[in-house]
Amino acid sequence: MSTAYMRFNAVSWTEGISNLPKSLIEAQTIDPHSSAAITLIGLGILLGARGPDRLEVPVFNKGKKVRMSLIPHRTLTHWPLLWAILTGLSLFCMVKTQDTLFIAMSCVGFGFCIASWLHLAMDIMTPSGIPLYSPFGQKTSLLISIKHHHWESGVVSLLLFF
Repeated sequence: MSTAYMRFNAVSWTEGISNLPKSLIEAQTIDPHSSAAITLIGLGILLGARGPDRLEVPVFNKGKKVRMSLIPHRTLTHWPLLWAILTGLSLFCMVKTQDTLFIAMSCVGFGFCIASWLHLAMDIMTPSGIPLYSPFGQKTSLLISIKHHHWESGVVSLLLFF
């Protein structure tokens, strides 16, 4: 996804990475449409692909050999309102701030949020779904289950997604 984003904006990884040090050190600010900003957004997309699952803070119990999470799975980290706030905040900071380091962090955060939205779009089509109205409330799934024809439910889910 990040490579497709960079191709759409006509930026190569080499150009973007080679311009990062110059943009971060010499420039007073990063233009949101520059190759450095697009590369940072692409980096955020790479980091955020499994973001909602990684933010649950896994804890391993070595005695029981069980993986547990501090935040229960598919609750707060899979809540769309949280990601809407974070996306808006990172976009606002990326456009309105003049500090180069803060803009760079906002670009990575914006890319992270883009990938997390895609993660939520995929998770809502699973049987367990995601919480839409309350982070700890009932989960909503767009998966239409058909008892004997499982392939048809996948096709219907893909059609709903697009």
